[in-house]
Amino acid sequence: MREINASELSKILKEHKRWLENEDEGEKADLSHANLSRANLSRANLRFANLSDSALFESNLSNADLFGANLSNTNLRDANLSCANLIRVRGLTIEQLSSVETLCDAELSSERIKQVRKKYPHLLGEVELDEEKLSKRKIITLRSSYKTLSLSEVQSMPNVSIREKEDYGFYGHSTINHDYNLKTIGGDMVVVDNATGLMWHQSGSDDEILWDGAKEWVEDLNSEEGYAGYNDWRLPTVDEAVSLLESSKINGDLYIDPVFSKKQRWIWTGDKFDGSEVAWDVFFSSGHVSRYDIFSYSHRCVRPVRSVE
Repeated sequence: MREINASELSKILKEHKRWLENEDEGEKADLSHANLSRANLSRANLRFANLSDSALFESNLSNADLFGANLSNTNLRDANLSCANLIRVRGLTIEQLSSVETLCDAELSSERIKQVRKKYPHLLGEVELDEEKLSKRKIITLRSSYKTLSLSEVQSMPNVSIREKEDYGFYGHSTINHDYNLKTIGGDMVVVDNATGLMWHQSGSDDEILWDGAKEWVEDLNSEEGYAGYNDWRLPTVDEAVSLLESSKINGDLYIDPVFSKKQRWIWTGDKFDGSEVAWDVFFSSGHVSRYDIFSYSHRCVRPVRSVE
């Protein structure tokens, strides 16, 4: 094992930076078989560097750029890889990742995220509902499959307090005691509600669009690597969307928790109104649930949701 002191490491990284800028100058970093345990490599540019068979245990690699680096047989025990770029890293195995301290907000391929999430979700610092909290409370399960709903059905939903009924819907708010948790997964922001077992897009569409366009927007969100590593986002049901309504304006002039973006003042749901080409929507600007023609001038934003498994 090669011993490399801080001064030598600094010189190697400087030469590597020059090599990255111009391959005819500088020298690609060869840190193979190097003892870099407990080294502070935070924000280090190690793109394409050779770190095979090196010792990086308990090292700080937060925000390090390891794109294309060789980590074959590298000891990563208790290494901090939060926010590190691990895209296209060579030789990296799931067994190596299982020993690190954290992978929170690290950039990983969608396939690698799935592997880590399946076996070691705690390393991502997200996804799983808090087991201790779940043991103390019962999750309120909201309807997740779409339906065609009458006015009376919408006005008799559970977990809702209605201030005023009207011909098109009602004014009211959710009675659920939410437990929101804002998380960043692979650079994408989500809100996990431990009370309902739902994961929400923290914001959603920037533009207001027609109902069919909203469905297409979600389809695009689910394409390729998806959002936050997931490909099962959908429009919420009325039950789910109404659960976000607060009893007062606590997010600027909106009836929604400030953990969510204020851009989406009203959103579409996937539910339709009884016997028509009309869909239900939720207005955070007025604490209002209503229905509108999906083919006319009605434009709403999208705030996708998914059920946490």
